[in-house]
Amino acid sequence: MAIYETSLKTREALINAAGELAAEKGFASVSTRAIADLAGENVGSIHYHFGSKDKLFEAVVRTVVQAWQDNPVSELLKQHDTDTPQGQARAIRAIVHRNISLLFGRELPVWHCRVIFQVMQKAGPLREIFKNELIRPSHNAVKALLKRINPAINDQEAFLRILIMNTPVFFHADRMGFILESLGEDHYSGKYLQKLEEIIVLQTQLSLGLPAG
Repeated sequence: MAIYETSLKTREALINAAGELAAEKGFASVSTRAIADLAGENVGSIHYHFGSKDKLFEAVVRTVVQAWQDNPVSELLKQHDTDTPQGQARAIRAIVHRNISLLFGRELPVWHCRVIFQVMQKAGPLREIFKNELIRPSHNAVKALLKRINPAINDQEAFLRILIMNTPVFFHADRMGFILESLGEDHYSGKYLQKLEEIIVLQTQLSLGLPAG
């Protein structure tokens, strides 16, 4: 049991170290030596536990993806009556709240939100994991909701509306350093995130002709 726990802690340390460095520099700029040094491990431990640096990076992405998969949009929507405007309005709020909570929840490592941006910068296996296992299922669920709200919405408009709804949240993750510096804060306060949610939700509800609030 002790050996297993030690092995698990080593894996977690390497994933966290790789995630922190990739979030800061991008995956292509991170070396195995830098990861090992930050994790307090030797380079050989990367190959022992993951087989290669690429497999370690895949574990980093899957760690981030797992947090979102544990809270899927499809399950979230089942909690609301999406056949009524009131239920649809509440569903929009729930989706926005989920995204903000998963990106900025204080229980998650800070690097989680920044890694998402880094993954999306370059085509390749890491982006495909993110697209196929996270983005596509979430988009399909939200697209179905939008078409239930307004059957005239086509796929392109649904994509655009999802993008507009999500961009302010992900911008706050991507440009966190600059925004926090401008705010004179070292983290986003609950009050600030609540206001961010309120603005996004209100704009989305009104644009879809739903009851606001």
